[in-house]
Amino acid sequence: MKHFIKRPFLSVAKHLSLWHQVVHQRSLLEMARQRVFIAGSLVAVAYLLICGRLVDVMVLRSSKNVSHAVSEQIATLPRADIVDRNGEILATHLVTASIYANPKVILNAKEAAEKLAKVLPEVGFEVLYQRLSSAKGFVWLARHLPPKLQQAINQMGIPGVYLHKDHRRVYPYGRLASHALGYCGVDNNGLAGVEKFFDSQLLKSPEPLKLSLDIRVQHIVHDEMTKGISEFSAVGGNAMVMDIQTGELIAMVSFPGFDPNQPAQGPQEATFNRNTLGVYEPGSTFKILNTAIALESGSATLNSRYDASRPISIGRFTITDFRGLNRVVTLAEAFVHSSNIAAIKISQEFGIATQKAYLKKFGVFNTASLEIPEIGHPLIPTTWKEPTSMTVSYGYGISVTPLRLITTIGGVINSGVLPQATLLHKNDKAREATIRANKEKGQIISEKTSGIIRDLMRTAVKIGTSKKANIPGYDVMGKTGTAYKIQGKGYATGKARTTFFIGSFPHSSPRYIMLIMLDDPKPTKSTYGFATGGWNSTLIAGKIIERMGPILGVHVNASDAENEDGGQLPKGWVNVSHITPMRESVDESR
Repeated sequence: MKHFIKRPFLSVAKHLSLWHQVVHQRSLLEMARQRVFIAGSLVAVAYLLICGRLVDVMVLRSSKNVSHAVSEQIATLPRADIVDRNGEILATHLVTASIYANPKVILNAKEAAEKLAKVLPEVGFEVLYQRLSSAKGFVWLARHLPPKLQQAINQMGIPGVYLHKDHRRVYPYGRLASHALGYCGVDNNGLAGVEKFFDSQLLKSPEPLKLSLDIRVQHIVHDEMTKGISEFSAVGGNAMVMDIQTGELIAMVSFPGFDPNQPAQGPQEATFNRNTLGVYEPGSTFKILNTAIALESGSATLNSRYDASRPISIGRFTITDFRGLNRVVTLAEAFVHSSNIAAIKISQEFGIATQKAYLKKFGVFNTASLEIPEIGHPLIPTTWKEPTSMTVSYGYGISVTPLRLITTIGGVINSGVLPQATLLHKNDKAREATIRANKEKGQIISEKTSGIIRDLMRTAVKIGTSKKANIPGYDVMGKTGTAYKIQGKGYATGKARTTFFIGSFPHSSPRYIMLIMLDDPKPTKSTYGFATGGWNSTLIAGKIIERMGPILGVHVNASDAENEDGGQLPKGWVNVSHITPMRESVDESR
């Protein structure tokens, strides 16, 4: 019985002991679990702290710099090539590398700057040290490094200094077409010319941008202008060749020029495009418009007569003809011999209202347009009274861009159809559509008047002021112009001047029109002391036509070549016997 009573109590005690063991084990497991959790939490917190620090250093504190770096990478994506009308590459890109740094991870800024300065002397120690000591997270150290420098910097192994794949815009022909093409900045963004106008397209489109320029003609024009500016010691000059039917610019040069590969190394004024941004008084080239107005308005005919025997006074100024005929002249004679006196009297017959109306119709008052941002606005007189009308008749008192001048006169001699200047190439289909669209806009003068103006310009080249552009076989027609420059309160008569030649060929069916302008050319021994348009700009034009004519496929007119020395105006004009060829020592002054 006693044994029986003790056994249950022993069993209970054993169970209690087992239960305590189980509880204790669970407690130990829970404690271990808690310790593992705490340890894991500490590791996670430490990890988060590290990540937070990295975010702080690399993102938050340098977000602007990182954004800048990203934008730099986007900006340095390759731009589309620019090619001429024949597919010759005018602008392309080369793969390069640029060096940048994160100053926050630079261990020793001074030591790093000293090492880098040895291979980047153009940047210099001071600049490098300043950048590497910056509080920023991103700084450029140098852009577009050649391969040897890339290798040298890589071998240095400086922590925090990195090489970034980049692209650089290059222009294989250098200065040759700089004012048309423009240039890009270090980040490959267009800053001038076609590069700026088509910046977005060049960044997005994989297709090359095809221009209307013909690099062969561009070279000829650039070469002859370089020689001419040197020969006549001119301050500068400019020239254009345009397809008169479509407005496509085949060549466009401006001097002084610049190298688009290194635009910052030359003087700032060298980037000035005289063709499109400069505005100038056009001198006697405006007599083309003055004569066209007289014929089209019906106020005169080729045989209308004007007394050019005496000067005309305007206030305290006296208008004369340079070695004029000093007699009564016909409209035709006035044009061929470029009479200022007759030009004034012609304008007085059709009047101020008619003059303004036609000049507006010709587009003279409008800003010319072209696919570049550098476009100048015409300077139109604020008041238009009799003195203004008189001076405008021979190209003074009003200033336009050469682009505006070549476009307007192009319309006058192109059967009255005004072209729209463009730097974009037009294929055969686009060419036909452009010609058709231009005709649909209407004519600025009739075909009859346009034909007469062409005849007058052809005669001016044969026996008048433009004889030096009379290249045998090309039916060249043209008109010279000379405008004295304003100095102080008046014109520098006999001193600083701007000279022009504007001409077209072939005469029977004009295809190309060109403009040559020289800024302050000087007289030479070969010009007998003269420095007007007939002696310099016209001479350059003749040389250009002679070289580019065969390239452009203009056929030589044999019949015209046989009659070069006719020395007379077209048959049927009255008073032909009174019109004598101008002597070599005679030229216009306006």
